[in-house]
Amino acid sequence: MGSGDLGRELDLDAVIKSLENEFDIESNRHSGSMVTIRLESEGPALTLYRTGTYQIRGTDSRKTLFEANEDLLDALRSVGVEFSEPDFEQNNAVFLEDFETNIQLETLSLHLGLEDVEYEPEQFPGVIYRPPEIGTVNLIFSSGKTIISGTVENEVAEQSSEHLRKQLSTLPT
Repeated sequence: MGSGDLGRELDLDAVIKSLENEFDIESNRHSGSMVTIRLESEGPALTLYRTGTYQIRGTDSRKTLFEANEDLLDALRSVGVEFSEPDFEQNNAVFLEDFETNIQLETLSLHLGLEDVEYEPEQFPGVIYRPPEIGTVNLIFSSGKTIISGTVENEVAEQSSEHLRKQLSTLPT
């Protein structure tokens, strides 16, 4: 996910109407102060706020996130929205790793150490693990899949994945 600021307020009704006249967009009005659009079917979700800030979600890489930002800015310019070059940054990323093995979550949570783990199966069907000194959060499921968040850097996500892989290899059987 990324966010930016156009540095000006938007008349969302006028902007959406202009975009609909120019492009075949999907729009979903949430309130008078925000709307989510897609410039292409199945494309990233672009949420515009009346304040001029915006968010982009649903891309599969950092590169496509920044491309989606340029597509949005180009579309806004093409319908006459004036703005200074916005600051845009990636705020979050989610990584998926599949260890291709079933995991006994109760055993894993004890093995990883209760100070770094949350495991309440009646609340959530996975282990929440915060590897020490890495700064990520791993959601680990019995299917052997983990979702890694808390970083936008591929290298940090890979480090978190490798740390967990080592922990899994030393699990008592």
